[in-house]
Amino acid sequence: MCYSTHLKKRKRLRLFTMFIACVFVLGCSTPNMTEQDKQVEIINEEVGKLIANTKISAVSVAFVTEGVVSTYHYGEFSDGSSPSDNTLYDIGSITKTHVGLILAQAVSDGLIELDAPISRYLDSVNKEALQYQGVEITVRHLATHISGLPTDLSCDGANLLPDERLTCFIAHDDENLLNILNGYTLQEKPGNRYRYSNAGVRLIGIVLEELYNAPVEQLLKRFVFTSTGQIETYAHFSESERARWRRGVHENGLRTPDASDYFNAAGGLKSTVPDMGRYLSYYLNSDNKIAEKALTLLAGDEDGLGRAYIWNTFRLDSEGQYYHGGGTFGTSAWISIYPRERLGIFLVTPYVSETAQEQLNITANTIIEKYRQR
Repeated sequence: MCYSTHLKKRKRLRLFTMFIACVFVLGCSTPNMTEQDKQVEIINEEVGKLIANTKISAVSVAFVTEGVVSTYHYGEFSDGSSPSDNTLYDIGSITKTHVGLILAQAVSDGLIELDAPISRYLDSVNKEALQYQGVEITVRHLATHISGLPTDLSCDGANLLPDERLTCFIAHDDENLLNILNGYTLQEKPGNRYRYSNAGVRLIGIVLEELYNAPVEQLLKRFVFTSTGQIETYAHFSESERARWRRGVHENGLRTPDASDYFNAAGGLKSTVPDMGRYLSYYLNSDNKIAEKALTLLAGDEDGLGRAYIWNTFRLDSEGQYYHGGGTFGTSAWISIYPRERLGIFLVTPYVSETAQEQLNITANTIIEKYRQR
């Protein structure tokens, strides 16, 4: 069932048209119109505030409740065109949660142990580089960002321009990562504290490739997309798909680098909003055993902050939230799921700034809270 509603707001002398794109059902009954109208009202209001009060000019949303996926698109891109269900966005580090599903599958298959030292699965890396004062990095440490590894083992120069950083990332492939790691000295004890690490998740990807004798891109198709129902999520895409991909704008007004060919286990997937709705729905279906495993708390506390299979968690005993941000060279994104309530939300914008991801986070949290109080 598709329908649209329009809300016009003036911002910096420009007129933005907000509209609901489509609603589709995944094995559940459609909520009555009163419920749907309330959802529309809440999301229109909060995304309207986001666009009116920030430099963000376009936002797409997937909202899931009781198996029903609703997609929303707001505003205009910098070239005057409008977002739609066909738009392909980078989802950045939300890619990591997809890799978390493959890891959960590998644990379920008995191919890997969470508390085994990662050196058991990385023969090509000097074991000394994977420990600190006798404490070795484990699979669990990598999956929960407490390994002690830095954000990246390359391209960390503070003075690199975006184009230079992207060129550096593309040049430093997984083989290069392992070579750098062989000469690295860990600076702190694994398990000591949270330290977000793209390098750590890339190592998980390398191990999974070894275990299944296939590249991560194929593993995503085999273990993730076939299960989640994602049909328009890509590591790499054709020219026709590239034409639908949205290149972003930086807060300084300049177009961001073309990162369409960038992909590894830590980031780089491209997806549509309906496909991200399918991804949300997969976790909210209690029959999905691998999804349930991927949401198992691996570090932290039930009553505070924690980590599951790469997902972040917040007050699982009450709030019940799993979440992750996604920031790339061209987009900012946010995803949250609440399995007990069968609620999920995904927001994305082709706009990059130091605060864009946090602004999406706040908007997502407000929408969920208002929907609960409807």
